[in-house]
Amino acid sequence: MIKVLIAEDSAVIAGHLKSLLESDPEISVLAIAKNGIEAVAMAKNLHPDVITMDLLMPKMDGVEATRSIMRESPTRIVIVTASTDQIESRPAFEALKEGALTVLDKPRGYGHQNYEHIKANLIKTIKVMSTVKVVTRWRERPPARLATTPVTMEPRIIAIGASTGGPAALGQVLKALPRLLPVPVLVVQHMTAGFGAAFAGWLGQECEISIKVAHDHERAESGVVYVAPDDLHLGISANGRIGLTESYAKKTYHRPSINHLFETVARGFRGQAIGVLLTGMGEDGATGMLEIKKAGGKTYCQDEASSIVFGMPKAAIALGAADKILPIDKIGPALVATVGAQMQKQGEKINV
Repeated sequence: MIKVLIAEDSAVIAGHLKSLLESDPEISVLAIAKNGIEAVAMAKNLHPDVITMDLLMPKMDGVEATRSIMRESPTRIVIVTASTDQIESRPAFEALKEGALTVLDKPRGYGHQNYEHIKANLIKTIKVMSTVKVVTRWRERPPARLATTPVTMEPRIIAIGASTGGPAALGQVLKALPRLLPVPVLVVQHMTAGFGAAFAGWLGQECEISIKVAHDHERAESGVVYVAPDDLHLGISANGRIGLTESYAKKTYHRPSINHLFETVARGFRGQAIGVLLTGMGEDGATGMLEIKKAGGKTYCQDEASSIVFGMPKAAIALGAADKILPIDKIGPALVATVGAQMQKQGEKINV
């Protein structure tokens, strides 16, 4: 039985969440916390498997409650918020940074046209998150400095994929990249639809390098991170034009798909591409990373110890797709070292 604590100040919404969750015989709601202070106390006393955390609550908000819980009694936390607005949803990503696992839109009422899909997704997410390892929240350390080693390749592009635990991991990697990075960066982060623009906005506040949501047919420029938009596959052509599409020839449970991104990068840039696969459940990105390596590119995977979920990196490593396996705090510096031969070009906007 999966034991859930609901943290939600609205009695109506809390009751609706409880009804949805307990419609599955494998889930039991232990209690409902009406504010962050109650959530912290109940997490410590009731030991739930998963907490659904509202963000806007009296006495203590969801971000502070998440911070306290991950410090005092680490528990799997799923953020459930009604807002996908770029400014108003910023606290959701702050909570992810503090150790929450994922973010969901608040379930709609029984009469909503997508009610059954929303219900199924909520239950599936709670079940999946209940299997994730619980970690004491690690504090970000200053990016590790790597000894500079000779690099024979001349990279023209970096592609990064992430899923569960990815927002905080991506934030740490991208913080290490300089504003005038001489190559563009393309990012696919598995995320609930509606939060893509808000996620890019949050990253933009966290990092020195420029970050934006990708647009179809635009030319990728150096020193810019392009984040895949909601519900569209992100790819790039050999002439540096970004492509967004709903279709992908291979079977996938994700849109955007990391494999799709990596495959287009491998085809278009071959030995001048860098692929990075971070924490996440499942296997998306593994075969695409192998294509980058086969084409002569450089590939990095996040290690098990620093991954919230060692699924996607593990799958890539099993295929022999990873050149290096690194802790999260060393991936950013490794990318900078790999493009180091081109750093003298900083100050120029170099189109790929």
